Amino acid sequence: MSLWTARASAQEVLIEADASPRPPEYQVRKVHGDIRFGAGFGFVAEDPIFSAEPSFGLDLRDIAPVQLRLGAPVHIRMYDRDPEQGPVVRNTEWDEAGDYLAILQRLQYSGDYVFGREGRVLIDLRVGDLQRVQVGHGSMVRGYANSLDLDRRRSGVDLDARIEGLLLEHPAGAEIAFVAGDLAGQQIFGTRIAADWAGAALGFSVFGDPYAPRTLVPWDGRADALTVDSKNRLQTSGSLGAMAMGLDLSYRWTDRWRFLVTPYLDLNLMPGLGKGMHLGLDTEFILGRRRRARLGVVAELTVGDRGYDPTYFDVFYTMQRMQAQFVAYPGDLPPDFATTALPKYSFVLQNDLSGVGGYGAIRFAHDDGAFFETGYRYRPGPLGHTWETRLGIDLEVVQLSLLHAHRGKLGFDIIDPAGSLARFDLNVPVLRWLDVFAQAGFQYQVRRAPGETAAARQPAGGFVGGGGLMLLGVAGKFGW
Repeated sequence: MSLWTARASAQEVLIEADASPRPPEYQVRKVHGDIRFGAGFGFVAEDPIFSAEPSFGLDLRDIAPVQLRLGAPVHIRMYDRDPEQGPVVRNTEWDEAGDYLAILQRLQYSGDYVFGREGRVLIDLRVGDLQRVQVGHGSMVRGYANSLDLDRRRSGVDLDARIEGLLLEHPAGAEIAFVAGDLAGQQIFGTRIAADWAGAALGFSVFGDPYAPRTLVPWDGRADALTVDSKNRLQTSGSLGAMAMGLDLSYRWTDRWRFLVTPYLDLNLMPGLGKGMHLGLDTEFILGRRRRARLGVVAELTVGDRGYDPTYFDVFYTMQRMQAQFVAYPGDLPPDFATTALPKYSFVLQNDLSGVGGYGAIRFAHDDGAFFETGYRYRPGPLGHTWETRLGIDLEVVQLSLLHAHRGKLGFDIIDPAGSLARFDLNVPVLRWLDVFAQAGFQYQVRRAPGETAAARQPAGGFVGGGGLMLLGVAGKFGW
C-alpha cells in the first residue's frame, strides 16, 4: 500500500484487448463492452499452430468499478511434429478443471469509498491471469505468477482491502490481503492481515500449497525419466503440502509529498523446513512537477537456517513445486535424473541453504501507464542466484508486457534456457475495429524423454522442461 492514492498499479501492467480509446458516442452509454476474435499463426513448442481466440468483455465503470473479460485461446495443430501427440486441438490445454475456469480471463473491482468523517475504504480485487503477485514486503510471496505453463492456463484471486482514518489524531489503518493462485485449488493460497498507527505497522501472514508434492516417481526401466501420468502431470507419491507463516514489523516515514521510507523486519517460519529473517529498507520518491512518476529502491538482508529458502513462492514456484532442478530440452536430461530430481519442498529440505543472503531491486512507475522493475536475489546453496525483470506499458496506442527471469549459479548466463522464463506480449490497435498482436516466450512444460510416446492420455517417461511460444496475428473487435 502506497501513501499516494493517485498512482499506476505497481503490481503489473496488463495488456487488455479493450484498451483502445472509446468513440464519443460510447460516452453516453452506461454499459460498454466488446466482442473480439483473434486469429494468429506461429509455434507452440515443436508444432506449427493456428490460434483462434474469441473473447467477450464488459466495462461497467460508469455504474460500478468493475471490468470483466471472458475468453480462451484454442490452439490447432497445422502439423503434428515429433513427438506426435495425436489430437488436432492441443488437448493438454483442455484436460483439467482449471483450464475451463481460466475462461474467466479478467474480473477487476477497484473501489475507493468514504468511511465516516475522515476515513476511507479501498478495495482492489483481481481475478484471472495473475502475472505478478506480491504480499507485504515480499519475503514469502513476490513475483508469483499462475499461468506460465504452456499447457495450463489458470484463473486466480488477488485481493487487497484497506480501511484507514485517524485514531488519537494519528493516521491509522487495517488491511487484509488474500491470494488464491488457482480457482481449482491446485496452487498456493493464503492471507495477510495487518494494522498500522502513526507510521508503525504489524502484520501476520499464512500461505500454503496443500498439494505441493514431496516425492516423484521414476519411470519404469529408465534412470533418466520421471513418470508422467495420463493427465500430463508428473506422478507423485507420499505426503503433500508446504506451508509458511510470518510476522512483519515496519515503520513508514514520509513528508507526505515527495518521499516515503519504510524500514522493515520479517520473521518467517516454514514448518518442517526452516526459518529465516528479512531486514530491509524500501524507499520511494515522487518525481516531476505533477507528481505522476515514482522511483523505488529496495535493499534487503536475509539470514536463514539450512532449510529456509527466501521468497519461497516466487515467479518460478509453479514450475519448481513439481521439479526444482532445471532441464530445458529432452537431450539435456542427466543419465541419473530420475534419482536426483526433487520437488521444491524436498530440494530445500535436503540441501544446506543456511547463511546470509540479500535482495536488491529498483522500480519505476508512471500514472500514464508504465512500469519497470528489476531485482536480484542471492542465497547460499545450489540455485542461489535469481534475476527478474519486468516491463509494462499500457497506453491507447500500444500495450506491452515483458517478463524475463533466470535462476542458476553465480556467474550464470541469463539467456541460458535451463533456468529461464520469458514472456513477451504486444498489442497495437491499428484501427477502431482491428488490433495487431504478437506473443513470444520460453515457458515451462511437461515434456517426454527421448524415445517416449507423447500421445494424449498415455503415461510415459518425462520431466518438467521448457518450450517456446511464438504467435503473430490480428484481432477484429466490435464495441459498444
